[in-house]
Amino acid sequence: VCYRAYARGLESTLTAFDQPEIRQADLSGLVLELALWGVAGPEELRWLTPPPASQVKAARQLLTFLGALDHGGRITTRGRAMARLPVHPRLAAMLLAAAEPEEQQLTASLAALISEPAWHDRDSADLERRLADLDKNRRQGGVRRARDQILRLLRHRPDTPAATRPESVGGWLSLAYPDRIGGLRPGSTRGYRLVNGRGASLDRHDPLRGAPFLCVAEMDGVGRTGRIYSAASLDRDELMRLHPPRTDLRVWFDRERGKVRAENRWRLGRLTIAASPAPPEPDQAVAVLLAAIREEPDLLTMDESVDQLRLRCRFLARIYPEEGWPDLSWSALEPELENWLGPWLTGIGSREQLAGLDLAAILGQRLGYERGKRLAREAPQRLRVPSGSRLGLRYQEEGPPVLAVRPQELYGLDRTPTVSSLRIPVRLHLLSPAGRPIQITDDLAGFWRGSYREVRKEMRGRYPKHYWPEDPLTATPTAGVRPRD
Repeated sequence: VCYRAYARGLESTLTAFDQPEIRQADLSGLVLELALWGVAGPEELRWLTPPPASQVKAARQLLTFLGALDHGGRITTRGRAMARLPVHPRLAAMLLAAAEPEEQQLTASLAALISEPAWHDRDSADLERRLADLDKNRRQGGVRRARDQILRLLRHRPDTPAATRPESVGGWLSLAYPDRIGGLRPGSTRGYRLVNGRGASLDRHDPLRGAPFLCVAEMDGVGRTGRIYSAASLDRDELMRLHPPRTDLRVWFDRERGKVRAENRWRLGRLTIAASPAPPEPDQAVAVLLAAIREEPDLLTMDESVDQLRLRCRFLARIYPEEGWPDLSWSALEPELENWLGPWLTGIGSREQLAGLDLAAILGQRLGYERGKRLAREAPQRLRVPSGSRLGLRYQEEGPPVLAVRPQELYGLDRTPTVSSLRIPVRLHLLSPAGRPIQITDDLAGFWRGSYREVRKEMRGRYPKHYWPEDPLTATPTAGVRPRD
């Protein structure tokens, strides 16, 4: 007789077979045992179910981290000693480091607690607290028996004490779980970042919360941030003594402060243990600024002068296509940022200094001396008009440049002003005394002969103090209200 112990609807969701344990288990012990046999890798053996390559790789990395394998994957003297202990390689690494009887008692108790995960302190993940209760709590009889068994095993182990002695429960634990040392995340009281890059979190009311550093013995594997079930706090100085960190210089652009910042960091894996401000190396600061500018072009002041330089080059590229005038649009400049802007960023360290760069002058130098002279000659920034004024030209994406000018400054001129050796007429925006356009034309002579009379009639009534002669071609040009006598 077969009795179904689940609802009929659940049957369709069940898998046909359970996953083989070798596809789910931690393979560190297996890989260590294979190394002890002299087997270079699982692929050398025949398996009913081959172990997953990713899990074998993770096991090798851990064993190398623990000192059981060298970087070539060969077992070390320490690894051989670890393989003799019938516990997980993590715990073996911790147990072998204990030399004194009190250290062996402590590490054996820790190993027993970790090996018996069924018993948890519901109020805290703190292993130090559990150790203190070990001999008081009757429910931990199995743990005590496991501890005594481990102590008996330690009597026959080789003498391989740690070169640097831990001083705390967390310190001893870190010899077994160096990849699970965690630092408190900024602004958090219970969230941690681990050396291996994972996140871990204590329960909201756990007494361990707020500890700057801890070592995690047990956590779940769900999601990017696992729940911590057992851990011990760790002092920063002891952590750095037991696990000497690597140092590096981090340089970045702080957008909130608007400046390049740098700091020396002491790191274990992906965990920053400590940091202190430092002066950035000039080359690194330039590289950081270039990256920040690529991400946020508005850090540069691309004002009207830069835009006009671009449009002047574009104008000459249209009328002299064979001369290869450069494209000064951002899409063309951005890939070559290091070449034309990089040399000017040395000594620059803030958003204000970036904004103060004269980009028009920098880009102008990029053209070179001879090409710069030709640009000034063929696409001038200003034109002299009959009144003697030098007025600015405004170049456009298409068409000729624009000259905004009052008619009074052009009296006596019988043709439209031109630019370049090709004598391309400018587009005149003739302005009222108030600065508003009253006529747009490319034909100044036609304006004088035609619509000037209507303009004169209207403007004389509105601006009687200004000079509106009947014959503009014989009148004296002026930049003022009326010409001087």
